[in-house]
Amino acid sequence: MDISGKVAIVTGAASGIGRATAEVLAEAGAAGVVVADLDPAGGERTVSLVQSRTDAQALFVAVDVALEEQVEAMVAATLERFGKVDILVNNAGICPTTPWEETTLERWNQVLGVNLTGAFLCTRAVLPHMRAQRFGRIVYISSAGAVLGSVTAQAGYGASKAGMLALMKYVARNFAADGILANAIAPGSIDTPITDSFGPEVKRDFAKISFLDRQGTPRELADAVLYLVSDRATYVTGATFHVNGGFVLV
Repeated sequence: MDISGKVAIVTGAASGIGRATAEVLAEAGAAGVVVADLDPAGGERTVSLVQSRTDAQALFVAVDVALEEQVEAMVAATLERFGKVDILVNNAGICPTTPWEETTLERWNQVLGVNLTGAFLCTRAVLPHMRAQRFGRIVYISSAGAVLGSVTAQAGYGASKAGMLALMKYVARNFAADGILANAIAPGSIDTPITDSFGPEVKRDFAKISFLDRQGTPRELADAVLYLVSDRATYVTGATFHVNGGFVLV
């Protein structure tokens, strides 16, 4: 699965799934990888890992994906450094475990702002450039919570992840003629800092639910991303890949 010469933006790439995705895309031949995140230390660590292990060039950009001006600046920085953007992985997200009784409007809006509005803003910012070059690959990292209703997270999490699937389908339908393919991945329980925040008991429960009796690894998820953006998936668009070890059967 070759993506030689391609330039990718991966949001939320300072750790977990995003970091693994940046590494996997670089290993597959990406010329440039933009590590977009709010965590400078983690982001620069990802840049270091990419550049020490592959021939790809990497750039860290500090960005809050919920803020339009910062997203526009991220894409501008990508174009200034690499001259194009071929791949967008909408991975940035938050997953607070706020109970219903404590889910204020502010907390609800915060989750939708990062997870769903962030994906919209990033998509909108790259589309003109992808349409102009008549090539683009966009992957939305949704969640099993999109079909299960958040599981351990607050109500806004599942709603935001379900909204990402609808957004993906809209993009797939409306921009296929421009050479742009849009797909989503709905992970089950992946061993990341987010699932660490749920506590060891919840993580053990998630592992038991999977047919494979374990959590997935970030690289297993990143390999699915690579397939969707590679030359092996040229007839795949509007699809949701459920990478969950049997956690959810769809």
